[in-house]
Amino acid sequence: MEQRHIDNGKGIFLIWANWVLGLGAIVLTIALSLWVKASYLPFVAFGLEFGLFVLVKRNREARVPVCFLIPFVISRALFWSAVVMVIINIMYSGWFVDKIFDPGTINRQIPFIAQLILAPITLVIALWAYKKEGSLSFCRDCKMRHGTPAERGFLGKLFTQEGRYQSRFLVVVSAISTVLTWGYYFSTYININLNSVDKFFFVWNTVLIYAATVIYLGIRYLGLWSYYCTSETTYEYSRGATTKLRYILIWDNYICLQHPATDADTLMPDEEKIDTPARLTLTFRKDVSMLDAERNLESITGIADCDMRLMYSTVSTNADCNIYHYLCFLTEEQKELFESTAQRCEWYLFGEIADMLNKRSLSPLLAAEMVRLHTITMAWKTYTPEGKRRYKVKNYKPTFRLKDIHKYDIDYSDPSWLFVADNNEDVPFYNIRRFWRRYINGIGD
Repeated sequence: MEQRHIDNGKGIFLIWANWVLGLGAIVLTIALSLWVKASYLPFVAFGLEFGLFVLVKRNREARVPVCFLIPFVISRALFWSAVVMVIINIMYSGWFVDKIFDPGTINRQIPFIAQLILAPITLVIALWAYKKEGSLSFCRDCKMRHGTPAERGFLGKLFTQEGRYQSRFLVVVSAISTVLTWGYYFSTYININLNSVDKFFFVWNTVLIYAATVIYLGIRYLGLWSYYCTSETTYEYSRGATTKLRYILIWDNYICLQHPATDADTLMPDEEKIDTPARLTLTFRKDVSMLDAERNLESITGIADCDMRLMYSTVSTNADCNIYHYLCFLTEEQKELFESTAQRCEWYLFGEIADMLNKRSLSPLLAAEMVRLHTITMAWKTYTPEGKRRYKVKNYKPTFRLKDIHKYDIDYSDPSWLFVADNNEDVPFYNIRRFWRRYINGIGD
């Protein structure tokens, strides 16, 4: 079996393992609250949050990075829950709480119940992550480092689908837990001690819900794994590892795009969307030289001696194939030669392509290429590598012209420019955000 099939199969179960690990940290904190004093419990939460923080950091550099969205969300929930616990402990340690509540109605031995804090905070953060979807900073960072779902193939699509599914599932689970525990707290609980019924609703009920989710998701991912193993025999997976060459044809301020064929009998879904006309799939090769790239371009377009440069390559170890993306700058003669044989091709200004992108008319790979081309070019023209503005004119934005790109010395394979575009001097609280991303979120620069 090919290594990519092993990695893909492993990735399915690692998604399940991340749920077990992430939600398990929350449940462990709640369970330990039965034996750990309230004054020490925040440090347990901080410790578990730090453990998840380390795992998130290590996953970024792993040979086969996995979607760590749920551990990331849980780490945020643990962090803020611990902060709330610390605040409550401080309030109960002095006279402050007596000024707010009747001393006869509070129990200093039980300043808080862990589940009543962790459940609603987890609900809020999970709902926030679910609503943000792919715009979440953690998800944007993953795409910058490892490529878009389309570029990563099966695992990219799996992680996108299951990350959203697990986020929604976490919202449901934490909402149920919040309603049950707070409902019991307001209707039945007496703030004297924790009897066996109290412990069931505030601790063991959560453990049972957690166990049920682990079993349910285990069955789900076992089914996904079985489906994937069956799918290996289809055309999509049986053809073996491949290498894709993709050429973006640029003439003056225009890019050439090919419209899909009207024939509905297409083999792949991407063929139903607008894409570059110059693309080729080869048997797998570890590297592609510029000479090979030029020869392959000539074989599919008839264009020789093209002014071509490698834009970037997608060679993630857990992608279904290597993808090499090239920028090709055509002369008037080369354009006319290509048009004499091209089918269903038209030339578009970048503004028109942006409209197609917003309407989701472009193939996923072409959409990723256009976003990267524009984002990195504008970041390079506007900011330094540290995110400082190159021009001190307020609100100044450089122009973007396709015909000027071949003059620029831009490394489109460097993801740091994507980070600069995402977090720069024009973003409010720039330095605080950099510190937070690096030392709190575990994302890094």
